[in-house]
Amino acid sequence: MRNILLVENDLINSMIIKNYLINDYQVDTVVTGLEAIEKSLEKQYDVILMDINLGHGIDGLVTARKIREKESYKNTPIVAVTAFAMDGDKEDFLKNGCTHYISKPFLKDELLGLIKRILPK
Repeated sequence: MRNILLVENDLINSMIIKNYLINDYQVDTVVTGLEAIEKSLEKQYDVILMDINLGHGIDGLVTARKIREKESYKNTPIVAVTAFAMDGDKEDFLKNGCTHYISKPFLKDELLGLIKRILPK
């Protein structure tokens, strides 16, 4: 089973997203950027779902860049999962460590379809 790291500080969003994924993927969840960095050192993930606004501490873009510093994560897909949907936001996220983008709110099929497109069979 493929491993996904979900970085999401909103408990309800985290539960919903994990529920979307749990039948097809092994999902670990963390709420802060520092926890995400620590988890990425402990285990290799196939995809990272990264909330951008993590509340306190470092944000999702800083977290993504820090994770990318590790050689084994140079090519790992990192999906910006965010409510930021203004003109230029997506481009900014894709220039700063994220490889894909999905705007909240999204449907289960949208998320699963994106992950299936990202991960090779």
